[in-house]
Amino acid sequence: MWLANPVIAVLIATGVWWLSTGLVLLMVHWSIRKKLGPWQLLPLVTLVGVAGFLLLLKGSEMQTPLGSYAGFFGALLVWAWHETTFLTGMVTGRSKQECPPDAKGAARFVAAWKAVCDHEIALLVTAVFLWFVLADAPNTFGLATFGLLWGMRISAKLLIFLGARHAISGLMPPGIVHLKTYFNTGRTTPFFPLLLAIAVGLFAVLVAGAMNAHSAYSVVGHILLAAFMALAIIEHLILVLPVSDMALWRWAVPKGACEPRSNPPGHEFAPAAVGAKRGLETR
Repeated sequence: MWLANPVIAVLIATGVWWLSTGLVLLMVHWSIRKKLGPWQLLPLVTLVGVAGFLLLLKGSEMQTPLGSYAGFFGALLVWAWHETTFLTGMVTGRSKQECPPDAKGAARFVAAWKAVCDHEIALLVTAVFLWFVLADAPNTFGLATFGLLWGMRISAKLLIFLGARHAISGLMPPGIVHLKTYFNTGRTTPFFPLLLAIAVGLFAVLVAGAMNAHSAYSVVGHILLAAFMALAIIEHLILVLPVSDMALWRWAVPKGACEPRSNPPGHEFAPAAVGAKRGLETR
């Protein structure tokens, strides 16, 4: 079966990462252009999320390569629901304010938490729900995909909060542009090598799992996860290296909506008129 080919699995995972990120951004900016309120978009994205959950259920029952793909795509659709509600500003946090300029240490952390807490709680509730529903299923690669996306999202957020010099990009929609004031772009955190080492270690474990798997569905599942982990590592590197990610998804953002990826040297936080946060830290 051609779907069980490792090269095909890597290509599909990479293509889905690029396309799904772009489609979410396209949908968000389309709703802005059509002057739709975030809650007017909710029924459409909820249908996408429900379809994803049904795919997760179906894939979890199939110990075949197709089952692993179904779980993988289902997890991405559920994740797309969360991404869209976040990027539109529908589900972010209790505070919609910019970070207080004098906030330091614990005060800055509390302010940042209030700015994204609703989104984080929604992800936690979804993860727990999926765990109770899918943990004992024959094929758990869909569940593992959601867990991987969630874990690497937390890692990317920690990196941006603690310090990532190049975390500013033009992909952030207007609904959450205030969040860029919580970024620490004055330095790269010394914890970055640790976060990167953990990610590389998980990648190695997934590759080893694919090499040692005895069934086609397990090989495919491990390869899909390993490919996404590799892409997450690249995204982490983009946050700290002077390279741009905007060319990859410029097609999904209206002309004039992108800002240069830069901020004045020595500024800990990007000024309000410059740049924006990356739209999807890990898919």
